[in-house]
Amino acid sequence: MARTTTRRVTILTLLAALGLTACGTAAGQDEGGGTDSPHAATELRYPLTATLPSLDPHMNPGGVTAEVGRHIYESLVAYDAELVPQPALAERWESNEDGSHWTFYLRPGVTFHNGEPLTATDVAASLNKWKASTPRAQTFMGEAEFAVVDETTVELVLDEPRGDVLDQLANPLQFAAIMPASVVNEAGADGVSEFIGTGPYEFVDWAPDQYVHTTRFEDYVGSTAEPSGLSGRKDAPTKDIYFEIVPDDATRFASFLSGHYDIVNVSHDQVPQIEAADDTELHRYAANQFAVVFNVTSPAGSNHLVRQAVNAAIDADEFLTAVVSDPNLYRLNPSFAFEENATWWSDAGAEGVYNQGDPQRAADLFEQSGYDGEPLRILTTRDYGGVFYAGAVILQSQLAQAGIEAEIDVYDYATLLQHRNSLSGWDIYTGSFLVPSTPTQLLYLTPNYGGLDDQQVTELLGAAAEALTPEAKAAAAADLSAYLWEQLPVLVVGDLYTYRAVRDTVSGFDFFDGSSVLWNVRVDQ
Repeated sequence: MARTTTRRVTILTLLAALGLTACGTAAGQDEGGGTDSPHAATELRYPLTATLPSLDPHMNPGGVTAEVGRHIYESLVAYDAELVPQPALAERWESNEDGSHWTFYLRPGVTFHNGEPLTATDVAASLNKWKASTPRAQTFMGEAEFAVVDETTVELVLDEPRGDVLDQLANPLQFAAIMPASVVNEAGADGVSEFIGTGPYEFVDWAPDQYVHTTRFEDYVGSTAEPSGLSGRKDAPTKDIYFEIVPDDATRFASFLSGHYDIVNVSHDQVPQIEAADDTELHRYAANQFAVVFNVTSPAGSNHLVRQAVNAAIDADEFLTAVVSDPNLYRLNPSFAFEENATWWSDAGAEGVYNQGDPQRAADLFEQSGYDGEPLRILTTRDYGGVFYAGAVILQSQLAQAGIEAEIDVYDYATLLQHRNSLSGWDIYTGSFLVPSTPTQLLYLTPNYGGLDDQQVTELLGAAAEALTPEAKAAAAADLSAYLWEQLPVLVVGDLYTYRAVRDTVSGFDFFDGSSVLWNVRVDQ
C-alpha cells in the first residue's frame, strides 16, 4: 500500500541581516562529490499543468513559468522552507537601521550559461528590468534603481524605509531573476528572447504547448548549505529535465500510471489508485489560497453593492469542496496570509462578512445595487488541473441560488492572462494564488490583476512595507485586512492543499510555494 505523508508549509517572516558565505559545488555531483551513478536515469520528464505564456520570469506571474524558470535562473536571495531569505547569488548583504539602504555582495566564481562571469552590471540591469516589468517591483522600489558600486557589489537606496526588501527579492512569482546585461539590453516589450541564467539547469529548447527542455549546467557553482525550500545545495543529479505541458488531468495521470512520469499531481478521485500501489508514496502539501478577484473597472465590479452581493452568496465550505472534492485538501481561512504566519495573519473585518452563504441577502444586495442585470462574466481556465474552472462553476451556481445570472468564459491560461490584463470583457476572475510571506507581495492588489487603483490600499501597503517591529506589522496587517473586507476588491475563500504521487525510485524531490523543486531529483532505474 502507498504511504501518505503530510507536510505543511510553515510561514514565518524573518529578515536575515547577514547571509552565510556560500562556497561552491559543481552540478552533477552527489553530496560526497561523486560523479553520476550508472544506476540513475539521465532524463526526468515532469508534467506541467498549464501552458507557458513566456519564459521571461519577470513578465509572467503564472506558477508554471516560475516552476520552470527557477531551475534556469537564480536571484540574489532565495527563500528556505520557513520563508526566511537565504544567500543565493548574493553571498551576504548589509542594510541601514530602517531598511532604506541596502548593499549586496555577489558570490564569487559564478558564471552564466553562456560562459560569461556574473558581474554587478548584470545584476543591476536585470533588477532594473524586473522593476520596469513588474508592478509589484515598481511599487516596492518607487523611483529607486539598483546601482553598481564595483564589479561584485550593487546597492539599492530607497526613498522610504522598507522592512520587506529581502522578501521582495526572494518572492518566487515574477521573481527577481538575474540574467546577462547583454540579454536584458536586447529585450523587447514581450520580454527576453534568450533564456540565460546561472541556475543548475540551462535552457535547451522550447516547443510551445509541448515541452521545455533543460540540461544540467556542468559549470554550475552553488551553495553547499543543506537544501531547503529554494535555497541551499542544487546537485542536478539528473542530466536532462523535460517540462512537458499536459493541462489535462486524466492524461497526466494515465501517463504516470504507464510509467512515463515518476512524479505527478493527484486529484481526489485518483487517490485510491495511488494508495493501492506498492511502489508509490502520496504526499500532501500546503499549496495556495483560492480567491475571487473583481475587475473593479467594469460596471459590475466597480459597484460596491454588487461585490457585497457576490460575497454574501459564497458558502466557503461548499465552494472549496467543489474545487478540490476532498475535505483534507482545504481549510477555511479569511486572512490573506496562512495562519502559520503569526507575524502577518489577521482576520480583522472578516467577522460576519466572510463565509456568509446567504442567497437571500445576496439577492437583496444585488437588487439594491441598481446594476442593469447583464450576466456577470467570470473569467477562468481549465488549466491547472481544472481547479480554476471548478471555482468558476461553483461560484456561478451559488450566484444562481441568489437569482444572479453569471456566464463563464474559458480560455487556456496564456490567453486568459491576455484577457485579464486587458481589463475588458470580464467582471470576476477565479483562481488560486500563492500566499507570500508579506502582504506587500499580494499580486491581486496590483492594478494589472483587477484594475485596483485605490489610494487607501496603496497607503496601507506602504504602512506594511515600512513596519519594522512585530507590533507595527500586526497593526498594519489588521488595518489592511479590515479595509479589504470592507471594500471587497478580492474575496479570499480559503486555503488549498495538493497531493503529489512520487515513485519509490525517486529521491531528492521537494515542493515549495505551490510548485515542484526538481534540481536535486534522482530517479534510480
